[in-house]
Formats: sequence, structure tokens, C-alpha cells
Amino acid sequence: MFLQKQLLYSAIFLLSVFHLPAQQHTKAFQIADLSGSLGKWSGSLTYLDYSSGKPYAMPADIIISFAVNPAGYIMTYEYPKEPKANSVDTTYLKDHYFGKDKVVLFDKKSSGDFTLITSYEGTDGNDNKKAVLRHTYTLEGNSFSIKKDVQFKGTSKWIQRHEYLLTKEKKVTIMDKSLFDTIAQMDSLMFDAYNTQHLAEMKTYFTKDLEWYQDNGGLLNYETVFTNFQSMFDRPEKLSRELVKGTLEVIPVKNFGAIEIGQHRFKHMENGKLEVGTFRFVMIWKNDNGNWKISRVISFDH
Repeated sequence: MFLQKQLLYSAIFLLSVFHLPAQQHTKAFQIADLSGSLGKWSGSLTYLDYSSGKPYAMPADIIISFAVNPAGYIMTYEYPKEPKANSVDTTYLKDHYFGKDKVVLFDKKSSGDFTLITSYEGTDGNDNKKAVLRHTYTLEGNSFSIKKDVQFKGTSKWIQRHEYLLTKEKKVTIMDKSLFDTIAQMDSLMFDAYNTQHLAEMKTYFTKDLEWYQDNGGLLNYETVFTNFQSMFDRPEKLSRELVKGTLEVIPVKNFGAIEIGQHRFKHMENGKLEVGTFRFVMIWKNDNGNWKISRVISFDH
């Protein structure tokens, strides 16, 4: 059954494997799975002030990027009111360890949101006692939090040491209404052909020098892409695609065409049960004197 799902979904529009259920455990965890957390996050750090016994909050920014080493995760900490505390930390994932911390849980949703929990046995720096120290990283949409808890040896209670509560400022893209409507229409026409399994018509929406980049499948060319589509159309299970309302973005590319970004949902019936997969996509459309065709597809975050 699982093999059948892999074969079926390998040919859907993102040419990705349909993972069920929508989570990944530590065995499949890779640094690339944290891509949703990349960028600059702004908010606050709240920690326990030992002199007063009360929580203290201060402004904090964290800039997250990947290292040249594909197993590296760089976190740059900036404190606007206490710049002397600024620091950079690069953590490497190896053998289910995130730095010195063991990966206890990694749960990732199809949206890219995730929860990562790590822990290690050591000495709490504040009380100088043996303890289990736990970090919880949670990405939910436009919010990102990092929490540190401590459980002293011989106890069952967890004590929160500090917590970063952060948000990312979303860039506002000023869309050309005419261009947006054009790409939305082209998207609809191309996927009408997909949903009705008209392979010949589908081909007319792609350039012959098509390049399809996929993180877990490499670079695919025009011939391979449509061989995969034909294999899918030959199967008894019929897939249908719909654009997720409100997710479409269209960005103009000077003297070339446009970039289309969004989410779409694929459905099919199997053993009397409706199976659904939601994916993000990026397509680059080439405008040749009003003749719009997809020249590049980028498929990632699998």
C-alpha cells in the first residue's frame, strides 16, 4: 500500500512523495526540514531574574540561516538594548543529535510548521545542579518560539528557564492586477488539462527547455516530466488538483515574465477513502509576446 502511494504521488504536479501521516520523526529529520524558520525573527526573550525572582523580558532578534555544511544551522542572536550579549551559534545535526542535544521529537506538518524537542543531561548553569535540560523549537505560521526547561535530577517537575517569542515580518508584495489575473487564468487552464488528463494540451503550457528542480529528485527535463505524468494518467486512481484559496502570489520578472507562488491540494479516492495532500509550489512563467509558458519549476521542502 505504501509503495503504491509512493508511485502514485511521484508524478503529481510537485513530483513529490505523498507522506502520510503529515509528520516526520527523528529518523527522517534533516536540517533542510527547518527551512521554514530561515530569515530574521523579532520579538522578546523572557527569563527568570534570580535577583528578584521575577521574569524579565527584553527585546531580541534571531537571524537564522543554513551553513555551507548541509548539516549546519546558524542562529545569530541580537539584543538591541544589550548589544554586548550578541552572539552567533552554529549547531550541527549528526546521528540524531542537534549539537550536544539528543533529538527527542521532530514533528513537521505539510505547511512547513514544525516542533523540534531536544534534551541533554548536564548541569544547570544557574543552580549548578545535575539536571536534564530540554529545548523546544516551535514554528507555527508567522510565529517562532524557543523554550528552555530544566528538570533537576531526582525530581519530575520541569522549570522554565527562558523563552524566545518571535514573529517574522511578512513582505508585502505589490501585485500588478492585470499580471496577477493573467497568471491565475493560465494556472487554471493548465490544471484543467491536468484534471481531465489531456496530456497533449498540458504540454502546450511548458517550454521545451523546461527545468524542474526537486530537492529529493534532482533536475528533471521536459521528457522525464511528461513521462511521469503519462504514467500517472495510466493508473486507475484519478487525481484532481485545486488551488488553495488566498495563497497565490504573482511577482513580475523584468523583461521575462512572472513568478507564481502558492499552495495547491491534490485529492484521490483509495479503498473508499479520500486521500488529500497539500503542497507549496513555485513556477516561473516565460512571456513570449503574450504566449505564456512555464519554463522552470522549483519543488522543495520534502
